Order: sequence, then structure tokens, then C-alpha cells
Amino acid sequence: MDKISYLIILMLAVASCSVVDSIANPTTSPPMSTLPDITTATTTPPRPAPTMPEPMPAGLCESFAEPVAVGTVAIDEVVEASGIAVSRQYPETIWMHNDSGGGPVVYATSLDGTNLGRFELDVPAFDWEDMAIGPGPDPGNDYLYLGDIGDNLQFRPAVTVHRIPEPLPDPAGGTVVDVVSFSLVYPEPGFDSEAMIVDPITGDILLVTKGDAGEPAQIYRAPAADLVDGGLTRLEQVGTFNLEAGAFVTAADIDPTGAALIFRGYNQVWLWARTDLEFTETFAAEPCRTPSTAEVQGEAIAFAQQGFSYLTVSEGRNPDINLVASDS
Repeated sequence: MDKISYLIILMLAVASCSVVDSIANPTTSPPMSTLPDITTATTTPPRPAPTMPEPMPAGLCESFAEPVAVGTVAIDEVVEASGIAVSRQYPETIWMHNDSGGGPVVYATSLDGTNLGRFELDVPAFDWEDMAIGPGPDPGNDYLYLGDIGDNLQFRPAVTVHRIPEPLPDPAGGTVVDVVSFSLVYPEPGFDSEAMIVDPITGDILLVTKGDAGEPAQIYRAPAADLVDGGLTRLEQVGTFNLEAGAFVTAADIDPTGAALIFRGYNQVWLWARTDLEFTETFAAEPCRTPSTAEVQGEAIAFAQQGFSYLTVSEGRNPDINLVASDS
């Protein structure tokens, strides 16, 4: 998103107090320069003790084919696809959302890009940048996590992640009323993030900063046990990622088993084998590089429903859905 568009959206957001509303409770809003006390979750049911997944297959980094376009997004409203997630319970279904300015809406498409529904949330949308699928309170259902985590001007005291039960794809669409919102705060202010991961094993949320102005990308974790609807959770740093000059992190994902993690930039893709539950050892290792395709402004990536293949989508009207297949 260009700076002028961002400034326009920022002024509208401040005028409507949507930035404050996304951080505070509905009736009292703290000043932008202060934060309420960090809230510890008391209502989240205990999760089973997490265990490490089976290791990522040996040779995975060398197993990927070159990118192939498998579809074209046929939803005209999707003009700045900034986040995608692949359903794990509905075959060949992809969820996506627009960048800032697109409103609090998620869209479902088939793998070939056919419209499978438009679903609107009754929440603010300041700068949605990435989305993920992960666990929630009902172990029998998957949940969509929508990351209102962008901060180009690096002024937000906290960012927000919305969680909804994954809707049933339906071209008729609908309104989502079951929305839970978590506000997350960095140890220090001033980070812009476009990449979010939800761990399928622990339910933890990871945010990855963009790595602006040649700085390393910072990786932060919000433990699932600390997440509470309407409260604030302090993020803890679990790693850094040194980017080559001119590179940025614009999206991220974790495979359905939790064994592999992937980041993308505009023209790069990096993959890690998971080696620990807390990710500190994982991100201390060097990633491998995997194939990427030339996209106008690539800001979305997601692992496929099974295996370690992945999909990418660019911003722009009717973008291609690109598949990078793995035989692992």
C-alpha cells in the first residue's frame, strides 16, 4: 500500500476513533499514549500438553517444482489480496482478505478462483495484513485469525487479531457475529508487521515484523494461554531474521502439522524446519530458499491443505493463484 493511501486511511481512522476502539473496550478509551494493564486470560480452557510434530521431511527444500498458475481470483472486490489461508476442512477452499481500505470482509474462493462467498465481520478494519487458520476453544472446529497488524507509520500502541469460527463456504455469503478480538502489544512501540502465523499445536500467535529500512525482521509470540477477548497480551520476542538488502517479510504461514514455517517477501520465499515448540531454536537456524514467482506485489502465502506445497497470491485485480508443488 502506498504512503498517500495509508495517510488517508489513517486520518479517517483517527476521525472515527476506530484505532482506539480496536484497542480499548467499547465504552472507555485510554489515551493513545497509554495502555491499560496487561490482562491474563482466565476463561480459556486448558489445552492438552503440546508435543513436537514429526520432523519436516529430509530434502524438502529441494523438492519444490517451479510455480504454476492454477487459478485466477474471480471476485472483483478482491483488489489488494494481502492475506490468504487454505481451509483444512473444506476441500480446495482458500480464504483471503484485502489490505487496508478493504473493510472487515473475508472472501472464500475455490482453488481455481471461483467465488465461494463474502463474509463480513462487525469490527473495525484499520490495516488488515495477514490471516491464518488455527485452533480455538472448540477442538472440533478450525478458526480464522484476521491480523489487523499493519502500522506503516509505526504509531499504534497495540495491534489487533480477530478470531472467528471458519464459516461454511457459500456463494450467498453472510455476516459473522461470533468474533473474538485480541489486542497485542510489543515490548517496545514502533513495529510494522504484515505476517502472522497461528501454531496448530499450541494455538500461539506469531507476528513477524516487515524489516523496514534494512533492519532485521523481528519475530514475536503471543502465548495462547494469555489471549483473552477484549484484553491486551504482551508479545515476547522469540527470534530475528536478517534480510538481504531491499527484502521485506510480507506474509508467513505454518504447515497443518506444525513441522515447517514459511515466510515470503515480494520476490523471495524462505522455509524453516521446526526444531522446538517455542521457536527460539527454530529461528536461530538459517532458512532455505524455495521458489517464488514474479508477482505485482506479492503479500500472501499459505501452505496447501496437505503436504508442504504452498500457494501465493499478489495484490491487483483478478490476480493469479500460484502453486509451488512439493512431492514430499
